[in-house]
Amino acid sequence: MDALEAPPVQLIRCPSCAQKLCDKLPGYRTLFRCQDCPLGCLKCIDCVLSSHGERPFDRILMWDATKQFWQRITLPQMGYVFNLGHGGRQCMNTSSDPRDMVIIHEHGLMDLPVLFCQCGSARPPAAQLIASGLWPATWERPGTATTLNALEAYHNLSHVAQTSMYDFINHLKDMTDDTTPSDAQDRYREFKTTMRQYTYIQQCRRAGVRPARELPRRSLIVLCPACPQPGINMRERWKERDEVHSYLDALHYSIDGNFHLNMKKKDTDPDDFAYSMGAGYFVHERDFQHFLRKVPPPINESSTCNQFGAMANGKYTGKVTGVIGISCRHMFMLPGGVVDLHFAERYLYVDFCLVSALSHYRELGLLYGTYDIHCQYIKNLRTRLYEEFNKVAHELESIDSAELPIIRAAVGKYHLAMHTGDCRHKHSLHFMPGACMTDGETLERMWAILNALARRTKEMSAGHRHDVLNDTYADMNTRRLQGLVYELVDKHNTAEELFEEAQAYLSELEQSIAPEKVDRWRQEEAEWQRKVVDVRQHKGLDNPFEPPEETALTTQAIAEHLEQMHGAAGEREAVGMLGAMEEVLRLNSTRENLRHEIQTSSRTEKDRRKLTTQLEAFVKQAAGCQEMHARYLQPCISAAIQSISATGHPSTFPRRDPVDDVACGITAGTPVDSDDPATQFLLPSDYHSHIRGATSMTELVNFERELRRGQANEALDDLRLHLTTYLSLEDRKRQVSGVIRNTAWDRRLTKKTAAINAAKKEYRQVRQTLRILGMPEDDEHLQPLEDKDCKPFVIVVEEQQHSDSKRKPTWIWGNFAYIDQIEPGEIKNYLEDCARVHWFQQSARKQRWEEECYVRREEMFRTRKTYHHYRQMWRKRAVGHAIHGKGGAAAYARRQAAQWERRLDAAHRHFPAIIDVVSPL
Repeated sequence: MDALEAPPVQLIRCPSCAQKLCDKLPGYRTLFRCQDCPLGCLKCIDCVLSSHGERPFDRILMWDATKQFWQRITLPQMGYVFNLGHGGRQCMNTSSDPRDMVIIHEHGLMDLPVLFCQCGSARPPAAQLIASGLWPATWERPGTATTLNALEAYHNLSHVAQTSMYDFINHLKDMTDDTTPSDAQDRYREFKTTMRQYTYIQQCRRAGVRPARELPRRSLIVLCPACPQPGINMRERWKERDEVHSYLDALHYSIDGNFHLNMKKKDTDPDDFAYSMGAGYFVHERDFQHFLRKVPPPINESSTCNQFGAMANGKYTGKVTGVIGISCRHMFMLPGGVVDLHFAERYLYVDFCLVSALSHYRELGLLYGTYDIHCQYIKNLRTRLYEEFNKVAHELESIDSAELPIIRAAVGKYHLAMHTGDCRHKHSLHFMPGACMTDGETLERMWAILNALARRTKEMSAGHRHDVLNDTYADMNTRRLQGLVYELVDKHNTAEELFEEAQAYLSELEQSIAPEKVDRWRQEEAEWQRKVVDVRQHKGLDNPFEPPEETALTTQAIAEHLEQMHGAAGEREAVGMLGAMEEVLRLNSTRENLRHEIQTSSRTEKDRRKLTTQLEAFVKQAAGCQEMHARYLQPCISAAIQSISATGHPSTFPRRDPVDDVACGITAGTPVDSDDPATQFLLPSDYHSHIRGATSMTELVNFERELRRGQANEALDDLRLHLTTYLSLEDRKRQVSGVIRNTAWDRRLTKKTAAINAAKKEYRQVRQTLRILGMPEDDEHLQPLEDKDCKPFVIVVEEQQHSDSKRKPTWIWGNFAYIDQIEPGEIKNYLEDCARVHWFQQSARKQRWEEECYVRREEMFRTRKTYHHYRQMWRKRAVGHAIHGKGGAAAYARRQAAQWERRLDAAHRHFPAIIDVVSPL
C-alpha cells in the first residue's frame, strides 16, 4: 500500500501516450492514476479524460508536485462534461449551458455538469438519465441522480446487513471527503425517494407485473414451493386421498406477534401510501381500516390458561405497537399475512390477518396452525369470524368470505412449557396426529432477523414502512429458495433414519410388555387422537402422556411399602429397624437444612428466634432418634463388630476407610468424621466392608439400600424439575428487555443453576452410598449421572422440549419386564403408569417421524412441480414480450426462466425417485 503512494519516477512524458507534460494546460502538467481501474497505470490528463469517457465516477488521483502527495480530483474538475444523447449516445445537438447535477454513485457524491440532448425527438431529461444508468430523484427538472450500481449496492446491503439509508449516505460522504465529510452535499432526502421507487420497480420486475397505482392482490409475492399451493403444485388426485392421511396435503402455518417492529408517534405525510398496497405481505391496508371502523372489538375472553401478555394484557404504546405475522413451516412469510398492531395482540387483528392469509387455501381440507395462545384463541374462532365478517365481507376488496378449512390448533414447542398442565397435551405438536415434526416456531427465527430492521422502519412513514417490510419479506422468501432442494433432501434422510430408530426402539419396548396391555393402549391412543383434533371434545380429555400423580417414588413411599411387607409377615423387629433407619435419614436431612440456614442467616433477632426454635425441635428429634437407634440398630452393629477381629484393620475401623472402598471397587468417598457429634447415629453405609458383610447386618444393609433408592429417585426428580424450569426461565428472559429486568432474570437463573448442581451432587452422593451398600455399578435404573445426561427428557408434558423427538430416551427409562415380578401395590401401580406413559410418548414419537417421512416426500414433489410451473410461466412471458416487440423485457423473462430451470435441474438430480410414486397412503 505504501508503494502505491510512491511518487512518479518522472514528470516529463506521459507513460501511455509519450506526450510531453509541459505541453498540457497549466495546473495539469503532472500525472494521474485511477483508484478503480485494475492496473492503475499512470496517465496524463488527456489520456485520463479519453479512457474515462464512460467511467465518469471513478476515483482519480493527481500527483501534486508542490505538496508531494497524491490528492483526489474529479473528472468534472478536469473539464469533463457528461454529454447525453439518444439511448445514452453522445449528441452534438445539446444545450450550450450544461446543467449542474449531484450524482450519487458507489464511490461517493459528485458535482457533474450534464448536457442534455435537444433533438426534436429527444425524451425528457429524466428519461435520458435513466437511459444512461442514472435514476433521477425528481421527474420534472432533476438536480440529483443516483447510479443503478449504487442503488443495487444499498438494496443488497439493506437486506444482508440491515444498513440504514442514513448510514449509507454518511458512508458515501466519507468516501467523497474523508477529512471533512460534512462539507459534502446532503442528499439523504433525495436518496430516500429514489430508493423507494427503485425498490418498487424491482419488485414489479421480479414478479413480472407492470407498475401501477393499484396492483392485483398477491402480485408481488414469492410463494413457498414446498407448501400445498392449489392450482400450482398439488397431485392430480389429491382430493381423493383417504381422510386419515389428509395431513399430507395440509398447510402448516404459525402465528406470532413482534413488538420490536413498531412505529414511533411522529408527524408524517397523511397522504403517504404504500406502493405495494394489497400486493405484498401486509393485509390490504384500506380494507383493514374499513374493517376496524365497522366491526367493534369483541369482549375480552377470560383465559382458562395462563394470563399471557399477548391476550390484550400487555402494555404497549406507539402509533403502531408491532405486527402480527403468519408464516409456513418452511419460514416463508404468507401473502397478506402481516398486520399492524395498535395495542396488544387483540383477537380482532389476528382474525383479519388469519382470514387474509388463509383465504387462498380454502380449497385445502385441513390446516395445522400454531400460536402461542392457541389454547384460548381457537375456542370461539368460528363464532367471531362469522360475527365480524358477516356484515362487511361484501364491502372489502381483498376478502369475500371468512370461511376457513378445518384447523388443528397447537402451541409451538418452545412456548408449550408456559401453559398449564390441563392444556399442554391437548395442543402439543409432539402428540397431535398429522403434525409431523413441525416445531411451530418459524416466526421466532424470522423475528430474530427482522428485529435489526426495526431501527430503520420505526422512523419511517406508514407507506414507506410497509414498502420496505414487503420488500424485506420478499427477499427473505427468495433467499429461502436458495438451497431449499438440499434442505428438503437432508431433512427427508434425517426423518427416515430417526423413524427407523424410533420404530426399532418401540418394538423392543413392546417385547417387554404384555401384548394385551399394548393392544389396550393402542385402543386408548386411537380414541384420544380422535378427540384431541376436535377442540369441542377437549373438556375432560385425559392425559395419557404423564403419570396421574408424582413422577417417582419417594423415600416415604418405599418405607411404607417395606413396612407393609414386614408387618404382614409379623416381623415386628424388622419394622422397628426400618422405622429407626428412616428416622436417622430424616434427622440427617434436617441437620443439613439447619446448617444451610445458619450459614445464610441474616443474623437478625427474628432469624435468631426462628433458628432457636428449630434447633430445640432438632434436639428433641435427636433424642427420640437416639432411643430408636440404640434399640433397633445398635445391637446388630455391635454384634457385627464383635464377630470380626479388630487386628489387621486401619485405625479408623470399624468405620469406613477410603482404601477399603477402593478395594471393593468403589470410588473413594468422603470418610465419616468420627469427631462430629452429629454423626453419632451411624448407618450400615458408614462402616467398613467387613462390618457391612456380617450376617447380623444383612437386613439393615437391605433396608438402607432400598431407602437410599428412594433418595436417589427424589434427587432425580429435583434435577428433572430444575432443568425444565431453567429452560422455561431462559425462554421468559428472552422476552424481556432492559437492564433491571434482565438482572432480575439473571438472578433467578443463577439460583436455578445452583439448584441443578445441588440436585446432581445429591444424586451422585446417594448413588455412591448405594454402591457402598452393594448396588452393582451397572444398575439398570440408577446409572452414573454424567452432565450430558442432564437434559430435560422426562415423562411429564411440562418438561418436554423441542429436541426430545431427536433423542433416544436416556437411561432413566429402560426395560419394563421386571414390573410383572413385583407384588401388587403402590410401587407396581407407579411402575405400570411409567410404562404406559413411556409407551404413549414413544408411540407418538414414532408416528410423528413416520408422518415427517411421507410429508417430506410430498414437499419434494410439490417443490419440483412448482419449479416447473414458474419455468413455463416465464417462458410464456418471454414469448409474449417478444411478439409485442419488447426485446429487453423478453430477455429478462428468459433469464428468469433459466433460473427456474437451474432449480428444476437440481431437484431432478437430488430428489429420490420415490416421490414420483403416489404413496400407498
